[in-house]
Amino acid sequence: MKYISMLFLAGFTAWAVSVVSRDMATRKITNASIMDGFRLLAAGLAVFGLYTWMGYAGRAQSFLVANFYWLFCQHFFWSALAGIILWYAEVWPAGDAKFFILVSAALPLANPSLKNFPAFLFLSLLINIFVSAALWAVGSHIASGFASASPSDFFSEMWTDVKKRLADMAGGKNMFAIAAAALNIGFLFLLQQVLSMEARGFISHFFSRADLLFFFLFILWDKVGEMFRSRNWTYISSACYLAYFFAGYFMFPDRLWHMSVTAGTNLLKLGLLLFFGRFMLEFLMERKDTQYLTAAELEPGLLLSTKACRSIKANPDYTELFEDCFKDGLTEEQVAAVKEWMKKLTVPDPKVEVIKGRPFALWIFAGAALLLVLDRNIVGFFR
Repeated sequence: MKYISMLFLAGFTAWAVSVVSRDMATRKITNASIMDGFRLLAAGLAVFGLYTWMGYAGRAQSFLVANFYWLFCQHFFWSALAGIILWYAEVWPAGDAKFFILVSAALPLANPSLKNFPAFLFLSLLINIFVSAALWAVGSHIASGFASASPSDFFSEMWTDVKKRLADMAGGKNMFAIAAAALNIGFLFLLQQVLSMEARGFISHFFSRADLLFFFLFILWDKVGEMFRSRNWTYISSACYLAYFFAGYFMFPDRLWHMSVTAGTNLLKLGLLLFFGRFMLEFLMERKDTQYLTAAELEPGLLLSTKACRSIKANPDYTELFEDCFKDGLTEEQVAAVKEWMKKLTVPDPKVEVIKGRPFALWIFAGAALLLVLDRNIVGFFR
């Protein structure tokens, strides 16, 4: 069975390398390549299934037990869900999301003994992908500053941009809305603690770790962040807090403090993760690849920067059209709308920020390679 896994890994690696090479050259992953990978994955499962049948028939000594395929289905479900969410959250284009699903699904066939299989293996892969990509992007950006003609001017300009970004984040914010959002998210983490300790079976297992909650909130923040500032949610959370602390004081005072502190700690972790990992890191990574184009230079397939998307969405005339501005690039209808929006700007020779497409398939492949070598995510490796 070990040799079957090695042969599958070799074949799947060859396919993945071809996808990465094409993505780096064209900034696109074709559906034909995805179908090839799906056929390869299906063929691998068929071969492993054959050996399982032979093993139960007494014709093979080394084989995967039948329960493995049920665990594989669970892993595939989480991988597919994560890929869809990353596409819907406008983090990846559809091609990268499909490539991630296939690469993630292939991991347990390459090594059935990987840690965190089946429920959290996809999360370890995502951590490796984003941490390695972020470290490389920020590191190369800083290195380019040292290699520039005037490093002092480069870093002075970058620090000015960072301060401007911080000012934009702080300016015009309703402190009450921010406090309400923190209160509401804190209740979500408190509920997670209660369910993980009090529930039984699947629900307890699902909520036993905050990793999934961190992942969904981090990735979907642009979609769900505003919901946590709503008055109705605040009223419901406040009522639940009062009921929980009142009941806890009389019924479980020993666990009340522990669960409250843990929920508060998780809230602080999420705040730091959102600030550094989403707002600031996203800003630094985009700053490296930002270009400014005139209306005449715009064409379908280009990616608007986060700042440009927010500016256009703030205009009621375009909010609905740009509600879902996916990383697959602008459509013809959206390009026409951006050009119309630029004509209305009261500045001479207006330009819009766009981001050069990144060949992210390379980092998906690199994250998978790190996971197979280390058998853990990068963060856990340095603990």
